[in-house]
Amino acid sequence: MIDNYIFSLISIILILIAFPFLDRFNPRHRTYLAFFAMVLFIRYIIWRTSFSIMMAPMPTFEGFWIWVCFVSEIFIFIETGTFYLLLCKHTHRSPAADRYEKILRALPHDMLPTVDVFIPTYNEGIDVVERSIVGALHLDWPKEKLKVWVLDDGKRDWLKDFCMQKGAGYIRRADNMHAKAGNINHASSLTNGKFIMTLDADFIPHRNFIYRTIGFFADPAVAIVQTPQHFFNKDFVQANLHLHQTIPDEQRLFFDVMMPARDGWGAAFWCGSSSIARRTAIEECGGIPTTSITEDLLTTLMLLRHKYTTLYLNEKLSQGIAPEELSGLMTQRERWCRGTIQAFYNKFGPLGPNLRFVHRILFFPTYWLFSPVTRIMAHMIPIVFLWTGTPSVYLDHYTTLLNYQLPILLFSFSYEMWVMPRHFVPLINTASNTLNAIQVLPTVINSLFSPRAKGGFGVTPKGRFGASEKKYFYHPYSFWMCFILLALTIGGIVINMLPGLSATESDAFFPIAATWAIFNALILLIMVFLSIEHPKRRQEERFQITHPSTLVTHEGIKVDIIIDDLSLSGAQIQGNHLAIKNNFIYLDIDGMQIPAKIVHCSEKNARLQFIDLTLDQRDHLIRFLFTGRFDNAPKPQPVHVIGKHLLRRIFGKHKGVYTR
Repeated sequence: MIDNYIFSLISIILILIAFPFLDRFNPRHRTYLAFFAMVLFIRYIIWRTSFSIMMAPMPTFEGFWIWVCFVSEIFIFIETGTFYLLLCKHTHRSPAADRYEKILRALPHDMLPTVDVFIPTYNEGIDVVERSIVGALHLDWPKEKLKVWVLDDGKRDWLKDFCMQKGAGYIRRADNMHAKAGNINHASSLTNGKFIMTLDADFIPHRNFIYRTIGFFADPAVAIVQTPQHFFNKDFVQANLHLHQTIPDEQRLFFDVMMPARDGWGAAFWCGSSSIARRTAIEECGGIPTTSITEDLLTTLMLLRHKYTTLYLNEKLSQGIAPEELSGLMTQRERWCRGTIQAFYNKFGPLGPNLRFVHRILFFPTYWLFSPVTRIMAHMIPIVFLWTGTPSVYLDHYTTLLNYQLPILLFSFSYEMWVMPRHFVPLINTASNTLNAIQVLPTVINSLFSPRAKGGFGVTPKGRFGASEKKYFYHPYSFWMCFILLALTIGGIVINMLPGLSATESDAFFPIAATWAIFNALILLIMVFLSIEHPKRRQEERFQITHPSTLVTHEGIKVDIIIDDLSLSGAQIQGNHLAIKNNFIYLDIDGMQIPAKIVHCSEKNARLQFIDLTLDQRDHLIRFLFTGRFDNAPKPQPVHVIGKHLLRRIFGKHKGVYTR
């Protein structure tokens, strides 16, 4: 009996003894653990192929279903193997950025290169592009070497006037051919800066962005330096589950774990924003490719073919707006999915000529092709068994499956928690990824069979803040798909608990299917709540800053205070003797007096609303809040805290998102 669980015992020993003493940033340690994980996977696949599959009764529905499930497991093996291969490497470029910045700041201004900042925009409102333009104009780089250009595909006269008022360049083209890629190519033909910095219209750069990135171009092989995308608002997972200050945003796993790993393999890629590029390298490749709606991915592959590389500097050097609703997020993900599969068919895609084998693997659309299928199958397998009695694997006893699957589950879970701490919350990550799979599966199928069909470049809707009086509202497709799967899962558990109604005859698979179904039900419940939007009663996102300041009354009395939080529309402060009779005061923000009225005041606390701001005062607030001084990201919390907030969400104990 002990022989059957030898691999489980080895896994537990490694988890308890080896993991605490290994360095998760050491590529060799990552490789050793990934290798052992893949040994466990291969052992399972060999067993499935040699025994379980061969014993499947054919031609019957049961045999057919077992084969379908086996193919799904092969997809999981390929996807996991690619992911673990990726994680075997890691880079940390901040020390190099420190050295380059020190050298650059010592140079006279006339020796520094010229930089064009491109801000492509289509339909974003003034509240969005204003922050980006003001932040870009405030970049710490000699003004004679810097030019900010707004690339307006929306052809808006008010934006042209705004750019003239601020001192930014404005470029408008006659048509909108090839969307963002065509917009950038058009602007490139009209400008001449040695380097091109690209920002999405909702992203605000930190002041030191250029000094931290441009030094890497001392290496002539470097074409692009990409930085991570951070967000100052809460994404749909944080907002809909009321985990605003509890978990990191959904994209931290990609930008903080996967991109440094890709960089280690020389496979980091341009993300279209928060980056800086060598103009001559882009021109040598013929400009930004326009044959895929994910122009950033195809640009990276074109650069690799021309012996250029894309580096990744994992530092927070900008911040933008995360999709605020599920519909906006899915517009973004469907575009990424379709564009990545389009690149797969492209002659310059991952299967095209002049690429290293490892680059073909890491740029292959494995995630988009396999993950939607495997995640949906993970819910269908226990449902099919509980309702029809058809297992996914032929067994003589459930311990046989545990012998092969338990070591994989134990070790893989521990490995991922070890290599991705604070980025991987199993229940929530699984729920959001499965919801993503349900949404994009139709896009996957359509893109596979009609990659050139008209689907266009879907602009991710962002920046639609403003207080909402809506009650809870839901996204029908996501909600009903999740609800139906949840009902089938719970219904399958219930009927198998009632005498005479059970459809299952396989005692060997029932304990596994029942446990699996209970876990799936919890995931699906979270997915249901992810599909329900909570009203956002806010005008602006606020920053928790704890900043010493001064309040000045109309009578000229100065009061020392602490700013607890601040937004572009107001602040909350604390201090002593704040019971001020006059409702109109001035708040000192880094040397500028900001007019405000007191909307609530006690002896020690007050809430302020800014009034009648001049353009200079508003610009000052934007620069103060958004250009690198403060961090609005939540601090990841322990599991029990996350669980408490989830329970409060389920039972409706939260009041919503209130921000000025």
